[in-house]
Amino acid sequence: MRHARLKPEYRDTWHHCYNRAAGTSKDRPMDEADREAFVRILHRVCRLYTVEVVAYQVLSNHFHLLLHAPMEVPSEEETCRRFARYHRGKRCLLPGSPAVERWRHRLRDVSWFMRHAQHLYTCWYNRTRAIPRRGSLWAGRFKNTVLEDGEALRACWLYIECNPLRAKMVDDPADYRFGSCGVWAQRGRHPFESAVRTRLLPALPASSRGMSLSGLRAILREEVGRLTTEARDRKPASGAAPAPVAFSLGAGRRMRYWVDGLVIGSEIFVRDVMGRVRPVEAVARHRMARSADGPICCWRRLHVAVH
Repeated sequence: MRHARLKPEYRDTWHHCYNRAAGTSKDRPMDEADREAFVRILHRVCRLYTVEVVAYQVLSNHFHLLLHAPMEVPSEEETCRRFARYHRGKRCLLPGSPAVERWRHRLRDVSWFMRHAQHLYTCWYNRTRAIPRRGSLWAGRFKNTVLEDGEALRACWLYIECNPLRAKMVDDPADYRFGSCGVWAQRGRHPFESAVRTRLLPALPASSRGMSLSGLRAILREEVGRLTTEARDRKPASGAAPAPVAFSLGAGRRMRYWVDGLVIGSEIFVRDVMGRVRPVEAVARHRMARSADGPICCWRRLHVAVH
C-alpha cells in the first residue's frame, strides 16, 4: 500500500534518500559516464532547491544521498533568483504570482528535489542510449529515512560514505570518484563544502561539534581503517546463508534499517515524529528496533538484514 511520505515540516530535517534502477540485483545499467552524469545533474538541481546535499554515493545500479531539508520557506526574492539562475535567465517568475508561491514551498521539499533530479537523469539516460529507450529507469519510489541530529546522523553519514568499500568496489572510499568522499580526497575539497560546514558539522554529536573539516575527515579515515581491519580478520563465509544481523550503527555491513527504516534516532525523537502522523495510542504501543551499540532506535522492525 502506498503511504504518504514522511517529511516533518515543523523543523529542519535530515533525510537518507535511496533508490535503485529497475531490474534484478545483477543488473548494472550505470557505467562510469552515466554515474558522472548523475553527479552533474545533482549539482545542477542543487542550484535551484534549498534542500542541500552533504554526502552522496552513486553506484552501478543505485544511489545514496544524505540531504538537509530546511524548515524555513525561502522568500519570494530568493525563489525568483534561484529559478532564474537555474534556467540561465531564459525563464523567470513574476513576484507576487501564484507560481512564485508554489515554487517557494517546492524549493524546500525533499520530494520535489528527488523528483526533479531523478526525472532529469532518466530523460538524459533514455536519450543517450545506443537505442533510445522510453519509460522509467527506477524500480519505484525513492525511499527516505528521517534522521535525528547527533549519533544517528553521524552513523548514517559514515554508512553512506563507506558504501563503495562495503560493496568491495574499492579498497578505500577515497579511491571511488563517484562519491563525495572520493571527490573530497582526490580534489582536496568537499564537493558540497558549504553545506558540510553549515549543516553537518553543527548537527554532529556534542563531542564532535566545533571540529574542522580536517577533523571530520579524520573520523572517516578512522572508520575506513576499522572496517578494513574487520574485513581482513573476518573468516571467509561458508556456503550457508548469512545469519540475520541486528540493527547496528556500524558501517561494515549492509543494513536494511538505514534504507527501509522510517525514522532513526532517540526513542523520544522517533515517537515524536511518528506521533504527528500516526494515532498517539498506536505510537505508544509500537515496538521499535534498538541498536545493539547505542541508544538509537528505528521505527520499522526488520527481521532480515543482508551482510
